[in-house]
Amino acid sequence: MPLKDSDGLAKASDSSAAESPAEGGDLIVHYLQQIGVEYVFGVPGGAIEPLVNAIARGMRRGGPKLVVARHESGAAFMADGYARETGKLGVCFATTGPGATNMITGVAAAYHNRNPVLAITAQTRLETFGRGAMQECSDTAVNTVGMYQHCTRYNSLVSHPKQLEAKVIAAILNAFREPHGPSHLGVPLDLMRSTITVDTAVDLTLILRTRPGIDEAGTAELARQIQHARKPVFLIGEGARDGAGRVLALALALDAPVLVTPHSKGFVSSFHPCFKGVYGLSGHHSAEQVLTDPLVDCVIAVGCSLGEWATAGWDRQALLNERLIHVDANPENFRNSAMGRLHVMGNPAAVFERVSAIVQPGKSAATTAPSSQHTTNQRGLRVVSGRVDRPSPNCSLDEPTEWVSNATPLKPHRLMRDLPYLLPPGTRFIADGTAAKGWAIHYLHIPDRRFGERRLPMGISPADAADSSASMPRLQDRRQESAGLFRTSMEFSCMGWAIGHAVGASFGRRDVPVVCLTGDGSMLMNSQEITVAAEHRLPVFFVVLNDAGLGTIRHGQILGGAEQIGWQLPEIDFALMAKSMGIKGFVVRTVEDLQDVDWHGLVKAREPALIDVRIDRDAVPPIKQRMKSLGVGH
Repeated sequence: MPLKDSDGLAKASDSSAAESPAEGGDLIVHYLQQIGVEYVFGVPGGAIEPLVNAIARGMRRGGPKLVVARHESGAAFMADGYARETGKLGVCFATTGPGATNMITGVAAAYHNRNPVLAITAQTRLETFGRGAMQECSDTAVNTVGMYQHCTRYNSLVSHPKQLEAKVIAAILNAFREPHGPSHLGVPLDLMRSTITVDTAVDLTLILRTRPGIDEAGTAELARQIQHARKPVFLIGEGARDGAGRVLALALALDAPVLVTPHSKGFVSSFHPCFKGVYGLSGHHSAEQVLTDPLVDCVIAVGCSLGEWATAGWDRQALLNERLIHVDANPENFRNSAMGRLHVMGNPAAVFERVSAIVQPGKSAATTAPSSQHTTNQRGLRVVSGRVDRPSPNCSLDEPTEWVSNATPLKPHRLMRDLPYLLPPGTRFIADGTAAKGWAIHYLHIPDRRFGERRLPMGISPADAADSSASMPRLQDRRQESAGLFRTSMEFSCMGWAIGHAVGASFGRRDVPVVCLTGDGSMLMNSQEITVAAEHRLPVFFVVLNDAGLGTIRHGQILGGAEQIGWQLPEIDFALMAKSMGIKGFVVRTVEDLQDVDWHGLVKAREPALIDVRIDRDAVPPIKQRMKSLGVGH
């Protein structure tokens, strides 16, 4: 595999096998380019400079572009967002010592989010190990490779030039094995600079296209049990990314209720006729009612990790019992469903393609279609007598009157209701690991037409003329199913995660806006990354739920009867701060202020903006299940 041409640069189109020398950094960039990686996120430094140089050389031949983050954790958050949005490998890098330790939080988030990420950190030269070199992080100092051991799928120190290619290949392949997750390579400075001779051409694209088989006997038994179930229920989890459409189509044909975990809220329309709500953290009472219905005799959990927040604190009465059937490509997830009656191993899309061919529904899909008294436009909105209506989702809301409230200060419930209608179809919504997550899981309902396997184009139809967003640019939603319109970080729940993740997602899909739902606490931690969006003119809208405090901490203390301390934050004008960074900023206090923001102009300009929303700080976020898991509150 020649990695250099006459100018010393690799030719992406040349696949002939021959022995050609190249630096270690060039070899890494070669494989990233081979598998279609478009961006590499990181913060340069002395010991990682050979990789940065290789990226620069690669850029001149069409290889991955360098994106400089402002903090190494932000680089990892961006790689996580890019990977989730595109399905490709997200790549981040950091220099020795504090650069490597800074990046760990973002890598740990990718680990819990199950996104394929390659993290590369520098080491000092091999000969300096154990001698107290500047920022040394070998196994005899601050052992960064050891630190990454517990938040990666593959983790290794490259200690010899002949190891590099094999370990780069192993790191990439392990990032994509089930469950997906990050790989980490620690590469000493001298090895990154060293001449690497490669005499074997390896085409990773062929390997990555290989898909494992499915449990044929288990799939047949699954189809049999669904066919004979009195009232089956489907619970869609994050592992059903590529198969959610097939499950929806089957559920519609069977007139079966569909629930989602908080992780997978973005895969199913809240207006789907079978949708009954989110089960778990900040979920809906209607979902609990479905699972406690005595007529339900079969609960099919598809791609569910079944952790604390996806099971309402491992509730055995409602979910984790003998009615459970678990379908998953990740065998690790079966550890939480040992009490279930059937476990089917395999990719959910492949499993349900087979099941749909076997099951013969007793009712046709036509019997569960939306009422003929109204039609739906391409956004999934009801059109009644030529006017666009904003329907309620097919689930219960804890505080439905607050969802439509015109009160000042603005209710977070109302903010979540209005945002999807102010932005064009296909807009991504990324909720941070703060109160914004709880508000969004429960009250953010995105209008679309995900009623079956086929995902329809989301351009605005003439019927949208009466809607306030009708003048938005026409956008075709060609997203990967695996991306989803809504996402959040669940188990690890990093504050500020959404800021970097949204930026990375926007690099992956520049043609649709990305909304980052975050809080003032997260902005004070990680606001520097919004300047990356400004630098690259990314259409990311940072919506800050500003309550001058750590809202989840404050309300958690109240609900749990704890001391009221440590939640206060200074009142910050984030719109003014954004303007100082070259980003348009708006302050919103009322429903009218929110609607008066020139959303059409912002989308048309395709550049970032920050909306500082002064929410009602006394509004209690839907965190009762979280309080229950902590063993406090009522």
